[in-house]
Amino acid sequence: MAIWQYLLIVIPENSIDKNYNIFENNETEFLPDTDSFWENFDGNISSIISEMDQIIKRADWGNDTFINWKGNGSNEEDNDACLCLNDNKSQIEEFHFRIDLRKASNIINVLQAILNLCKKNQFVLIDLKGQIFKPEMKYIIESLKSSNAMKFIANPILFFENLENKEN
Repeated sequence: MAIWQYLLIVIPENSIDKNYNIFENNETEFLPDTDSFWENFDGNISSIISEMDQIIKRADWGNDTFINWKGNGSNEEDNDACLCLNDNKSQIEEFHFRIDLRKASNIINVLQAILNLCKKNQFVLIDLKGQIFKPEMKYIIESLKSSNAMKFIANPILFFENLENKEN
């Protein structure tokens, strides 16, 4: 994950309690497992994949159960997404995306398009602090503004100085 990317985890809205903290019991350095949240999802997986193909170009890695999308990083469009399916491709196990905050068009176009997809499919979003959001810009904007990605973009030197100060 690049420092300028803002990550959101996607899960079905009806699968969690609004007070649930997805990171609370995660004892790894990786994103928490979300497959249990998808157990009762009966939406159209092919349609979701097809819509993501329209938003971000499909990456040239992955396979039928580990689907990846990757924007043009050299053009400051380092947006990406990952959707993992179970072995028989009948159930989503994980879905997350990252938005490159270096260009406003990534937020205006790419993030908004993904939010629309999420709203259409009744998904909610979870940021790296465990906050849960409806898929609307007005709900996630404060999280986005206070993210490490935005802090880095606003002032890279201060960002690293603050990291150094936290370590001491």
